[in-house]
Amino acid sequence: MVFKEKLTWILDQKQKRLCEKEYQINIDFVHSLGKKCDCVGWSVLNMDEPDAEFVLDEIQAFCKKNGWTARGWYERSYPKITSDWFELKTNGFKDATICDKVVVPSDGGTELSLAIIQAYHELSHSPKEWLGICVSERFRNACLKNNIGGIDFCWVQDKGKYDSVQWFYIYPQRQIARIACDRGLKKTDIFKIRALGGALPKIASIFSELQHIELPDCYLAEDMPSGGIAYAYCPSTNSYCGRNKILVHKDTAQILISEKALSQTDLKPVCVLDACPKGYTLDKTQKKSIPTEEYISQSLISYERIKTSSRPARSISEKDALKAFRKAKSEHKEDFQKRIGKTVIESVTETEYILLMPYYQIANGGFISDEYELLSYEKSLVSTKEFFDVLEKEELLPEIPEGKVFAICADGDVVLVTGQGKVLRFGHEAPEIINDWQTLAQFFFDAISENE
Repeated sequence: MVFKEKLTWILDQKQKRLCEKEYQINIDFVHSLGKKCDCVGWSVLNMDEPDAEFVLDEIQAFCKKNGWTARGWYERSYPKITSDWFELKTNGFKDATICDKVVVPSDGGTELSLAIIQAYHELSHSPKEWLGICVSERFRNACLKNNIGGIDFCWVQDKGKYDSVQWFYIYPQRQIARIACDRGLKKTDIFKIRALGGALPKIASIFSELQHIELPDCYLAEDMPSGGIAYAYCPSTNSYCGRNKILVHKDTAQILISEKALSQTDLKPVCVLDACPKGYTLDKTQKKSIPTEEYISQSLISYERIKTSSRPARSISEKDALKAFRKAKSEHKEDFQKRIGKTVIESVTETEYILLMPYYQIANGGFISDEYELLSYEKSLVSTKEFFDVLEKEELLPEIPEGKVFAICADGDVVLVTGQGKVLRFGHEAPEIINDWQTLAQFFFDAISENE
């Protein structure tokens, strides 16, 4: 199986805490190799780079000559997997979303901690994880509508003051018996390191410390269900971070995508093999404890009650958004450009850009948050043309959106504003709308709140 290898590395002086002088030695050494690094010398080496072997040899020579050591983090990935099964990718809830937790009885006779949230802070339907894996009510509704069974859903308590999308802990009933994984693999596991091959044996011989050796999880074909949704769970130990994975068969995934309960970016193909790969550990999974049937039933009653309640819709005015934008710029001036010129404002009165001008009059581009970058008017013109040039070649897209690309996301997604003022986040991996906001004001206010 074709794999890629990445080494994140740094040099250390033996038995001495590095100071600014030694950091500079690190940095100078990395630069002498023609590589980049951070402010203390951490650098990333992809082993498919043509000079990767040379870099390793130079690291070894430097350490031997100067009495230093090398420390690193090794990661392996399989970029060209074709599989019938996908892992559900999760992000954490925002800090502002989580407001408390509750201890509930479990089916194993013990107790579980579950989240209490303010759900209106969440902007997308993508799966989340905190004290378990959560999916939006759109996911649950799609399962109920399409008879995707074998799953228990437990409502996540929402104490937010605004009406919003609701969330559920998801507990598949089908358990995958085994998982092939790195299981706390260390550089001292010589026989496993050799069996894994690639550049890892050489890296292990050069580096005095590999803080982590990360391998993609794999599953055995004989353990996989015929379809649907399943889980693999291994508890954490002092040397092993454990596993809490939910896997979705491709047929089920396609249904959930068509119902807009998932996007393609929420799924990662996984390796399903006939035998455990050499160098891996084949772990038996354990049954995961879930809330009792009585608690789950009561949670669904509470969910139905909150759905019929009269909580107000969250309404953000342009005044609110502009106030938040000015505050963000004043606190992080280095992240923003100057306001746009008057001549540009006068030239865009008949286009979607007129909707953006109140914001461009504060800053003609800048980083709204860690997730979103507002493009300058000039960059927006270029990005919009590039975006629609690509979409014109897309044959499977049922409808091509209209609008202007005015922001980009950290993962490569783009954000458009339509002539009606609606905002759309468009996926970079698959041509689909990932998220939407009814107004620019809502988008800017939510985007700025990402860092809170």
